[in-house]
Amino acid sequence: MTEFMDTQTGVFHEDSFRHLLTREAGRATRYQDFFSVCLLRPDVPGDRQQIGEEIERALSEKIPEFVRATDLVGQLSSAIAVILLHTAGSDALRVAERIRANIEQVAFREGPEGRPQRLTVSVGKVSFPHDGHTDSILLSQAIAYLEQAAQRGGNQVTHSTATPD
Repeated sequence: MTEFMDTQTGVFHEDSFRHLLTREAGRATRYQDFFSVCLLRPDVPGDRQQIGEEIERALSEKIPEFVRATDLVGQLSSAIAVILLHTAGSDALRVAERIRANIEQVAFREGPEGRPQRLTVSVGKVSFPHDGHTDSILLSQAIAYLEQAAQRGGNQVTHSTATPD
């Protein structure tokens, strides 16, 4: 399983995460189930390169502490992604808000001598099947909501306003 996951953070590599998302969309379609996807990105002014790789890795390590062991956390090139199994609508929104609020309380260190710094995150949340029936549609919608959250000043969760309970 380690070739599918980052051994340091314990989260799925991008290819593995995308494969799991495709599988979950197929499974949910077949069994008329539901799930949600949250994409998270640290809020940094200006260039995203300012955030160190160590901070992004530490953020990836922290997120699994705020979700269930059965949920899936992965690193995408543009964000950290979470699949919330059997969770949709307002329940998924509560989880996304909990992740956002908890991250805001963590002091992250950049490098061994770095001083602790607080981060906020922008989050885009989508639910299957409400926001899309395929993995690619869900990811593109989640990215759009993530960008919207960042453009609105960050430190918030953005989602479809018509998400059912």
